[in-house]
Amino acid sequence: MTGWKVWRPPPVEERIATWTIDEPPGLQPLREALQRSLLGREDLTGIDADDLAERLVLVATELAGNALRHSSPPTVVALLRSDGHLILDVADSDPLSAPVVEHRAAGAGGLGLQLTERLAHEVGWYPDNDGKHVWALFSITP
Repeated sequence: MTGWKVWRPPPVEERIATWTIDEPPGLQPLREALQRSLLGREDLTGIDADDLAERLVLVATELAGNALRHSSPPTVVALLRSDGHLILDVADSDPLSAPVVEHRAAGAGGLGLQLTERLAHEVGWYPDNDGKHVWALFSITP
């Protein structure tokens, strides 16, 4: 098992959207809203926006699902922009439990953080007064 590094993402230039989820059925509307929030963004020209949307949706589902599973509601998911990057930030109410990657056999479950590490350019987490933030950074520059 390995833990993620405690550090903050780059400074936020734009808060694109925020969603609050209280239970697992809220993950489907999150996925749909996340895809819609990427449509027509001028800062996504020159990259494969469909690939980016697919990666963001997968990571959002995994991180928000973990927050719902391991913390008390609500889970707050934010899509942010910072100098050539999109940041997916998932906040929960548990400041004490760090994200831990468990290396398991395929089909054994618990692979969401490994998937996040593979799909994002950078990942991290940090505690705050109300809980913790787990984030993933995606490049939007060609």
